Order: sequence, then C-alpha cells, then structure tokens
Amino acid sequence: MVTDREFTLALRDAVQCYLVTVDAWETKYHQFYRLPGVSKDLEGEHADYLEARRVLEGMMPRARGLCFKHGLRDPFPTLLRITLGEHAPQARDASALGRSERMAVTDVLMQLAAACQEFPPEKAAAAVVPTRPAGGNWLRRLVDYLY
Repeated sequence: MVTDREFTLALRDAVQCYLVTVDAWETKYHQFYRLPGVSKDLEGEHADYLEARRVLEGMMPRARGLCFKHGLRDPFPTLLRITLGEHAPQARDASALGRSERMAVTDVLMQLAAACQEFPPEKAAAAVVPTRPAGGNWLRRLVDYLY
C-alpha cells in the first residue's frame, strides 16, 4: 500500500509526463500537417501519448478520492477529455490543453502535496511540549505546577 504522499508524488510525475507527451504530439503534428504519411510520422509520439494516458487513467480513482477527502475540486478528468488533432494548425494556435486547465491541475497538485505532508511524530511531540530541567527552587516548581 502506497501512502498518500508517495501517491501524490507519483501523480505529479504522471501528469508531467502526460503533458510532455501531449506537447510533443502537437509539435510533431504541426510540423507534418498536410504531408503524405503523417500517420507514420506520428506513430512514436502517439504511442508515448497513449502510454502516458493509460498510466494517468489508472491513477484517477485514487486522485478523485484524495481531492474529495481534502475538499478540493477535481480537475483531472478535463485532462483526459481532449482530442488530439481535432483542429488544423491554421485554424487554432492554442494547445488541446489550455493554460487554465494546466494551472488548475498544478494548483490542485500543490494543495494535495501540502495536505499529504507527513511529519515525524517525535519531532511534532517535542515541539509541543517544552522541557525544563527537573528540580530548581521551590518557587519555580510552584509556578510550573500552577501554570
């Protein structure tokens, strides 16, 4: 069983890989659009995209659960609802994943990382209870006892 923190780090890496593969696919598509044999030129990028998408789809149920657990909006389904090559490069200059979707996913990943931060129990307990040397004069012991 993977802890929430480890899963959040793996989710961040999977999202990063997915975004890189989408950008690589679109760059190659813009480069070879309207040339014969485009499907052969995009085979490598498309295979990378499908693999990154498969990994990300496998993480979605737990990511959705973590968002619900910490009261965050779930932006991850919008990542998977894209269609690559839907528009011609001349008709649309923007990416299939807009800046707002990317920022929403980045924001939620940062909030999840902060929410899943684990603190060692011994350091947390030591920080809460201050320690004073035993003994001392009777006035200091009386003050310590009352307050």
